[in-house]
Amino acid sequence: MNSRTRNVSLLILAALFLLAVGTTGYHLLEGWALDEAFYMTVITMSTVGFSEVHPLSATGRMLTVGLIFSGIGVIGIAATSLTAMLVSGEIRQLLRDRRMERKIQRMNGHTILCGYGRIGREIAREFLRGHHPLVVVDSSRASLADAREAGHMVIEGDATEEEVLLRANVAHAKGLVAALPRDSDNVYITLTAREYNRELQIAARSLDPGSEHRLLKAGANRVVNPYVIGGKRLAAVMLHPEIMDFLDLSMQQDPEGFSLRHLTVGSGSKLKDRTLAELDLRRIGRGVMVLGISRPTGTERTMVIPTADTALAQNDTLILLGNQSTYQALEAEGIVSR
Repeated sequence: MNSRTRNVSLLILAALFLLAVGTTGYHLLEGWALDEAFYMTVITMSTVGFSEVHPLSATGRMLTVGLIFSGIGVIGIAATSLTAMLVSGEIRQLLRDRRMERKIQRMNGHTILCGYGRIGREIAREFLRGHHPLVVVDSSRASLADAREAGHMVIEGDATEEEVLLRANVAHAKGLVAALPRDSDNVYITLTAREYNRELQIAARSLDPGSEHRLLKAGANRVVNPYVIGGKRLAAVMLHPEIMDFLDLSMQQDPEGFSLRHLTVGSGSKLKDRTLAELDLRRIGRGVMVLGISRPTGTERTMVIPTADTALAQNDTLILLGNQSTYQALEAEGIVSR
């Protein structure tokens, strides 16, 4: 809620308070019925000029004078603020935001991005390119205007506040990215989000190496230090340029090109307890390649180099390389989902 909207809300509360004071005052001071007292308060505050309901005592006249001046002030300021909001289009935007929030409350399986700074914009761009549902949360109206223009759903507010995450429908989200500049804020976001959604996949940004442990303890699944990642990537570009070019191409969200995807073996999957030779994914998937298998070993995961006789177990994650047609063929066989 911006400052002008907040001011109008406060003025409405002030008007309701004056109505209550005036109604109670006439009822107690003049002994009028509540409906008569309320009617007198309304015509006094609005200064419409109707006659008194009953003759007033001296104390009642003083109450009336106070209500007239107070009513003129509150109603005048409220009218000015509402006019300014109408002229600037804020009311129209407010109604759009309300509709968007209702739509967000009906979403399921989306990702919440907390922070739309330089890193957040790159994250959002990748989600948009891959057509993945994303809700951007930020306290900056300018940043949210950019996010809205880019085609994202937005929530205005401080992501460290519980109420803001609930407005982003964190309970039904699939993932959350905590990308605020301060590590302490990302820790708090992680704690709050984990409290409302135990299955949520949380990735958090960290600048201080000492914060990684706190973020993982708070419930983050992955912690990324942009300086560490940037340094490693620069080194890899110099040492292994061809490999990095291949990875860049495979990570692009280009429907006509090759891309990497992952496939997790569930309890009822037709892949479970079968070898790669038996499955023959390369034939079914029209050339899809299994580059590796990530296998859980206790609290860690081990990367397995696949061979024809490698048997797949529950919770194994296959790293696949293919294009749109190969993945469509696997979808038709019920092996991967959209």
